[in-house]
Amino acid sequence: MKTYKTEFKGYLDDLAKKAPTPGGGSAVCVVFCIAVSLMEMAIQYSLGKNKKLKEHLGQLQKLKRKVYPFIDLDGKLFNQIMKSKDSSRQKLLKKSEELIVELGRACLGLLSLAKKAESGIKKSIISDFYIGLGLGKVVLAGCIFNLEANSRMFGSKNKYIKIFKKSLKSWPK
Repeated sequence: MKTYKTEFKGYLDDLAKKAPTPGGGSAVCVVFCIAVSLMEMAIQYSLGKNKKLKEHLGQLQKLKRKVYPFIDLDGKLFNQIMKSKDSSRQKLLKKSEELIVELGRACLGLLSLAKKAESGIKKSIISDFYIGLGLGKVVLAGCIFNLEANSRMFGSKNKYIKIFKKSLKSWPK
Protein backbone atom coordinates (compact mmCIF):
# COMPACT_ATOMS: atom_id res chain seq x y z
CA MET A 1 0.00 0.00 0.00
CA LYS A 2 1.19 3.50 -0.82
CA THR A 3 1.53 6.14 1.85
CA TYR A 4 0.12 9.60 1.28
CA LYS A 5 0.84 11.58 4.41
CA THR A 6 4.01 13.14 3.00
CA GLU A 7 2.35 14.28 -0.22
CA PHE A 8 -0.68 15.68 1.58
CA LYS A 9 1.30 17.28 4.42
CA GLY A 10 2.27 20.36 2.40
CA TYR A 11 -1.35 21.20 1.67
CA LEU A 12 -2.36 20.68 5.31
CA ASP A 13 0.56 22.80 6.53
CA ASP A 14 -0.40 25.61 4.16
CA LEU A 15 -4.04 25.34 5.20
CA ALA A 16 -3.03 25.77 8.85
CA LYS A 17 -0.91 28.91 8.26
CA LYS A 18 -2.02 32.41 9.12
CA ALA A 19 -2.65 33.16 5.47
CA PRO A 20 -5.86 33.59 3.48
CA THR A 21 -5.10 30.79 1.04
CA PRO A 22 -5.63 27.96 0.82
CA GLY A 23 -8.74 28.41 2.89
CA GLY A 24 -12.22 27.08 3.34
CA GLY A 25 -13.15 27.21 -0.33
CA SER A 26 -10.15 25.12 -1.33
CA ALA A 27 -10.73 22.75 1.58
CA VAL A 28 -14.34 22.04 0.63
CA CYS A 29 -13.19 21.34 -2.93
CA VAL A 30 -10.71 18.77 -1.59
CA VAL A 31 -13.42 17.24 0.60
CA PHE A 32 -15.77 17.06 -2.40
CA CYS A 33 -13.16 15.13 -4.39
CA ILE A 34 -12.64 12.77 -1.45
CA ALA A 35 -16.42 12.28 -1.15
CA VAL A 36 -16.73 11.42 -4.83
CA SER A 37 -13.72 9.10 -4.68
CA LEU A 38 -15.25 7.12 -1.81
CA MET A 39 -18.52 6.79 -3.69
CA GLU A 40 -16.63 5.77 -6.84
CA MET A 41 -14.87 3.04 -4.88
CA ALA A 42 -18.16 1.73 -3.49
CA ILE A 43 -19.60 1.62 -7.00
CA GLN A 44 -16.48 -0.09 -8.39
CA TYR A 45 -16.89 -2.87 -5.81
CA SER A 46 -20.59 -3.14 -6.60
CA LEU A 47 -20.56 -2.96 -10.41
CA GLY A 48 -21.01 -6.52 -11.53
CA LYS A 49 -23.30 -6.34 -14.55
CA ASN A 50 -25.24 -3.32 -13.30
CA LYS A 51 -25.23 -0.93 -16.27
CA LYS A 52 -26.88 1.84 -14.26
CA LEU A 53 -24.05 1.81 -11.74
CA LYS A 54 -21.57 2.13 -14.61
CA GLU A 55 -23.44 5.23 -15.77
CA HIS A 56 -23.41 6.65 -12.26
CA LEU A 57 -19.69 5.98 -12.01
CA GLY A 58 -19.08 7.97 -15.18
CA GLN A 59 -21.19 10.85 -13.89
CA LEU A 60 -19.31 10.88 -10.58
CA GLN A 61 -15.99 10.96 -12.40
CA LYS A 62 -17.22 13.88 -14.49
CA LEU A 63 -18.22 15.81 -11.34
CA LYS A 64 -14.80 15.22 -9.78
CA ARG A 65 -12.96 16.33 -12.93
CA LYS A 66 -15.04 19.52 -12.92
CA VAL A 67 -14.36 20.40 -9.27
CA TYR A 68 -10.73 19.27 -8.98
CA PRO A 69 -9.26 22.46 -10.55
CA PHE A 70 -11.27 24.55 -8.06
CA ILE A 71 -8.89 23.41 -5.28
CA ASP A 72 -6.30 25.94 -6.46
CA LEU A 73 -8.58 28.33 -8.36
CA ASP A 74 -10.48 29.36 -5.22
CA GLY A 75 -7.34 30.66 -3.54
CA LYS A 76 -6.11 32.41 -6.68
CA LEU A 77 -9.41 34.24 -7.00
CA PHE A 78 -9.43 35.20 -3.32
CA ASN A 79 -5.89 36.61 -3.55
CA GLN A 80 -6.92 38.65 -6.59
CA ILE A 81 -10.03 39.92 -4.78
CA MET A 82 -8.00 41.11 -1.81
CA LYS A 83 -5.56 43.00 -4.06
CA SER A 84 -8.18 44.58 -6.32
CA LYS A 85 -10.27 47.73 -6.05
CA ASP A 86 -13.83 48.78 -6.88
CA SER A 87 -15.29 47.39 -10.15
CA SER A 88 -12.43 44.95 -10.65
CA ARG A 89 -13.07 43.58 -7.16
CA GLN A 90 -16.77 43.14 -7.88
CA LYS A 91 -16.04 41.16 -11.05
CA LEU A 92 -13.62 38.89 -9.20
CA LEU A 93 -16.07 38.44 -6.34
CA LYS A 94 -18.68 37.37 -8.86
CA LYS A 95 -16.25 34.79 -10.29
CA SER A 96 -15.49 33.52 -6.80
CA GLU A 97 -19.17 33.18 -6.00
CA GLU A 98 -19.77 31.41 -9.31
CA LEU A 99 -17.08 28.90 -8.38
CA ILE A 100 -18.74 28.20 -5.01
CA VAL A 101 -22.16 27.98 -6.66
CA GLU A 102 -20.76 25.48 -9.18
CA LEU A 103 -19.36 23.44 -6.31
CA GLY A 104 -22.74 23.53 -4.57
CA ARG A 105 -24.49 22.49 -7.75
CA ALA A 106 -22.00 19.64 -8.10
CA CYS A 107 -23.04 18.60 -4.57
CA LEU A 108 -26.66 18.58 -5.66
CA GLY A 109 -25.61 16.33 -8.54
CA LEU A 110 -23.85 14.10 -6.04
CA LEU A 111 -27.06 13.87 -4.01
CA SER A 112 -29.06 12.95 -7.06
CA LEU A 113 -26.57 10.25 -8.06
CA ALA A 114 -26.40 8.89 -4.51
CA LYS A 115 -30.17 8.44 -4.39
CA LYS A 116 -30.06 6.52 -7.67
CA ALA A 117 -27.01 4.39 -6.85
CA GLU A 118 -27.59 3.54 -3.18
CA SER A 119 -29.73 0.46 -3.72
CA GLY A 120 -27.07 -1.10 -5.97
CA ILE A 121 -24.20 -0.72 -3.51
CA LYS A 122 -22.99 -3.90 -1.86
CA LYS A 123 -23.65 -3.96 1.87
CA SER A 124 -20.00 -4.83 2.56
CA ILE A 125 -18.92 -1.43 1.16
CA ILE A 126 -21.98 0.72 1.94
CA SER A 127 -20.19 2.45 4.85
CA ASP A 128 -17.67 4.02 2.44
CA PHE A 129 -20.56 5.13 0.24
CA TYR A 130 -22.26 6.76 3.24
CA ILE A 131 -19.03 8.41 4.39
CA GLY A 132 -18.76 9.95 0.91
CA LEU A 133 -22.37 11.06 1.13
CA GLY A 134 -21.75 12.59 4.57
CA LEU A 135 -18.71 14.45 3.27
CA GLY A 136 -20.91 15.79 0.48
CA LYS A 137 -23.15 17.30 3.16
CA VAL A 138 -20.13 18.97 4.71
CA VAL A 139 -19.20 20.43 1.33
CA LEU A 140 -22.69 21.82 0.75
CA ALA A 141 -22.62 23.39 4.23
CA GLY A 142 -19.21 24.85 3.34
CA CYS A 143 -20.68 26.40 0.20
CA ILE A 144 -23.39 28.01 2.32
CA PHE A 145 -20.81 29.32 4.80
CA ASN A 146 -18.65 30.76 2.00
CA LEU A 147 -21.57 32.46 0.28
CA GLU A 148 -22.78 33.90 3.60
CA ALA A 149 -19.27 35.14 4.42
CA ASN A 150 -19.07 36.84 1.03
CA SER A 151 -22.44 38.44 1.70
CA ARG A 152 -21.20 39.90 4.98
CA MET A 153 -17.80 40.88 3.64
CA PHE A 154 -18.83 42.37 0.32
CA GLY A 155 -22.52 43.18 0.77
CA SER A 156 -23.96 40.90 -1.91
CA LYS A 157 -26.63 38.30 -1.14
CA ASN A 158 -26.52 35.17 -3.31
CA LYS A 159 -29.83 33.43 -4.14
CA TYR A 160 -28.17 30.01 -3.88
CA ILE A 161 -27.81 30.30 -0.11
CA LYS A 162 -31.53 29.50 0.30
CA ILE A 163 -31.44 26.79 -2.37
CA PHE A 164 -28.46 25.05 -0.79
CA LYS A 165 -29.92 25.30 2.73
CA LYS A 166 -33.17 23.73 1.57
CA SER A 167 -31.28 20.94 -0.23
CA LEU A 168 -29.06 20.30 2.80
CA LYS A 169 -32.14 19.73 4.97
CA SER A 170 -33.50 17.16 2.51
CA TRP A 171 -30.18 15.30 2.14
CA PRO A 172 -30.55 11.60 3.04
CA LYS A 173 -28.70 9.81 5.86
